[in-house]
Formats: sequence, structure tokens, C-alpha cells
Amino acid sequence: MLNLIKSDLYRITRPRGLRGSFWQYGLALVVACGFVAGLVVFANSPLFADMTGGVVTIGEVLTQRSITVYFADMMNGLVPLCIAFMAVEHALAELKSGYAKSVLSARLGRLSYIAGKIVFAGVLAALVLLFATVISLVCLPIMTGGHVAFSTSEGPLEIIGWFVGFWLNTWALSALSLVLVYATRVSPVSYIGAFCFTASVIPQLLMGLAYSSGGLLRFLEPLAPVFETLAVWIPSSALNNLSGGGQLFLNNSLEIWGPASRAFTIDPGVQTLLTGVIWIVIASVVVLAIARKRDI
Repeated sequence: MLNLIKSDLYRITRPRGLRGSFWQYGLALVVACGFVAGLVVFANSPLFADMTGGVVTIGEVLTQRSITVYFADMMNGLVPLCIAFMAVEHALAELKSGYAKSVLSARLGRLSYIAGKIVFAGVLAALVLLFATVISLVCLPIMTGGHVAFSTSEGPLEIIGWFVGFWLNTWALSALSLVLVYATRVSPVSYIGAFCFTASVIPQLLMGLAYSSGGLLRFLEPLAPVFETLAVWIPSSALNNLSGGGQLFLNNSLEIWGPASRAFTIDPGVQTLLTGVIWIVIASVVVLAIARKRDI
């Protein structure tokens, strides 16, 4: 399995001509972050202040929060989507090119191959997260005019907790996308599903059903707490909670869901970490079950 993961990493990071998918998606992240930085620089300029009469620059607003909130602003949305799309693209390419069959016949069993793909999705999530972190740090002094001191300080527990939570939940989203790849082997379904997973479509649908249970869909009212609980225990919901920064991991009484929520919840930081782990396990079990029933 380790040799197969090494081979996967080599193929997505081929340095010659930067042809690997890691560099292609990495370039997309650089362009997106550069575009945001350019907009912020313009918004901080005297020309923009004269045009709008503004007295507080966006750079000052950025530093009035914490470093993890800044990372969330720069990464949430695009980074999980890139990771999920990369996992889908890589898995589909191996299936369609026949590479998967050649590897299975020569090296290892079907279940080991599939398990390796789940682990590879986690390694891929870590690599892209690291790359996006570096790009965000490079953009930070550009957007703030060299003043990078944040008014809200965070300790190691908050920062490490935030990164681990972000990594686990992006890994979970890419693993869920792999379920669609191996279940359907249809590119549009896999990519659209990956987008729906990362864009919080499913939590919004579940919350919509919960709210509608008091109106048009009154017969669903007994299930409303179930819908709300499922919605808040989905990886994309956990990533949305991380938009508030690392305070999740120190403030046990932090109110996230609102006083009217009927969902079953626990400590926000613990729930964020558990959500990622739970869905990684669920996706792994489903993908392995599919592999048992269907040829690669």
C-alpha cells in the first residue's frame, strides 16, 4: 500500500513540466489567492478611499481578528473543493486508463488498493492544506501593508486544533466523493457530487426539510431533530464552524447552532474533530463494501 501511495504522489507531483494535477490545482489556488490579494491592495489604496470616503482599510479589518480566522477566509470553500476534485480526477483516471487493473493483477488485492486510495486522499488533503497555508502567509503582508500582528491572539491548542479539524473534514469530503467514483464511475456524477458535498448543499437540504416540517411538510415534524442533527454532523458544516477560528477548541460554551436548535450536539471543538473522523470511517466502509461487490 505504501509503495502505491508513493506512486500516486509521484504522478500528481511530477516536476517535469509541472504536469501533475497537484501543480495544476495549486496554480488555481495561487491565482485565486493572488486575485483576492490584488483586490485587497486596491481597497487599501488612497484611490479607493477617496472614491468611497472610507476611513478603515480592509488590511486593518484582517488584523482585527485571529490568524485562524484569516486562514478560514482564504481557504474555506476553494481548498476543500480542489482536494475533492483532485481525488475524483485521480481515481477516475486510474479506472478509465486501466491502471487500476494492472496494479491489482501485479501487486496487491482489491481491498488493499481501495484502502490505499482512502489514505491517499488524506495525504493529498494534508499536502494541499500545507500549500494553501504557505500561499496565504505570502499574501498576508501584501494585503496588510506589512503589518501582520493580529489583535486576537491564539495559542498552540487553538491553531493546531483548527488545522487538524480542517484537515480531517476536507479528507472526509474527498473520501465521500470517492464513494461516488467507485459506485458510479461516471465523471459528471462524481464531480457534481463532490461539489455538492463541499458546497454545503446536503446540510442546507436537511435544514430545509427540518424547517418545512412545521409548515408544508408537517408530517415530517417528528423527524425534524434528526434532520437538524444530521445537518450539523456533516463535514461541510464543521468547516463552516471553523470559519470562526480556533476559539472552537477553548470555549466550551460557545453557541454555534442557536438557542432554537433541536440538534444533538457536543463541545464544538470535539464535534468538529469527531465529524471528520466519523465520515472518513463511514466513507471507507462504504467504498470497501462497493469494492467487494464490484470489479475494479
